[in-house]
Amino acid sequence: MTRLNSLTALRAIAATTVIYFHLMSPTGTRFGEFGVDIFFVLSGFVIAMVIDGKQISAREFLMGRLTRIVPVYWLMTIALFAAVSVRPDLVNSTTASIPNLLKSLFFIPYRKENGLIHPLLFVGWSLNYELLFYMISGAVLILFRRYRLASISAVLLIVFAIASEMPPDEVWVEFLSLARSLEFALGIAAWCIWKRDYRIPYQLAAVGVPTLYCGMAYVEWIGITDYALLRSGIPCFLLLLCATSLEAWFANTGVMRVMIFLGNASYATYLSHSFVVEAARKLLPVYVHGFEPTSAVGVVVVLVCALLVGALIYCLVDRPTQRLVRSLTLRRAARLRTASNDGPQRA
Repeated sequence: MTRLNSLTALRAIAATTVIYFHLMSPTGTRFGEFGVDIFFVLSGFVIAMVIDGKQISAREFLMGRLTRIVPVYWLMTIALFAAVSVRPDLVNSTTASIPNLLKSLFFIPYRKENGLIHPLLFVGWSLNYELLFYMISGAVLILFRRYRLASISAVLLIVFAIASEMPPDEVWVEFLSLARSLEFALGIAAWCIWKRDYRIPYQLAAVGVPTLYCGMAYVEWIGITDYALLRSGIPCFLLLLCATSLEAWFANTGVMRVMIFLGNASYATYLSHSFVVEAARKLLPVYVHGFEPTSAVGVVVVLVCALLVGALIYCLVDRPTQRLVRSLTLRRAARLRTASNDGPQRA
């Protein structure tokens, strides 16, 4: 699979943006929510890159994606469950319920105590949509291999359209009618443009990246619209096209190596940052007199700590797990090839 450093750098930017949003949200600051939209569009692009024109089975695809997202998510969810069991005062709307734990671990949407459709680890709501996207992609690999990308996009649109016309009383209807799910299709469209070697002119792309990012921040800040596709989905699509058009910028330099590392660790950072944010809000002020997490200094401290924690989890858990899974997969493939080669000889 082609490795694009620009995509990895965007992951680092998206993760940092989400941390800032969750840290500042109690103050009424909305800037940063679009970090999730960047992740969704990126996911559509990457999955299209993985399956487009390649001989990959639905089983191989789904196993690869599940082994990518499940281990760290389960670890963070179980850690939160344990923390809530011991110190329920540290969380706002989460209780240590075994049924809710099981639903969270197996990506089953349900309504929490605060009325939102969130799992125990609230940032995991986006993973429920990722899994929906993976399941649709896996089904398409079985049924419509020739027009797989167009079929995935069509199914996403059909599911959203049907759910949008149904009474939004049921959890599943509300879950499936989220317009953000269509951002995966925008990512697929971005891949189709990129693979045909269409690039935004260099100077325009260089201006476009900061302009689109700041534009999304401004729109969220003043609350022009709550329609996610218009507010963030399409700008994220354009941001991705601009970033990939600047791939030469993301060479293996010192600064970029840090960005690439943080991007690689972004999944672990995304799942773990809520622990850091809540600790900064509820524990640090007790032990550090005068500490204010939403002050300029506090924001910097929390961002650095959240990125460091994410990096540690990536190095100690996420990366070793992926290496182990890759090693086991290669060994299994080697055994299958050996059995296949030995079969005719034995016959």
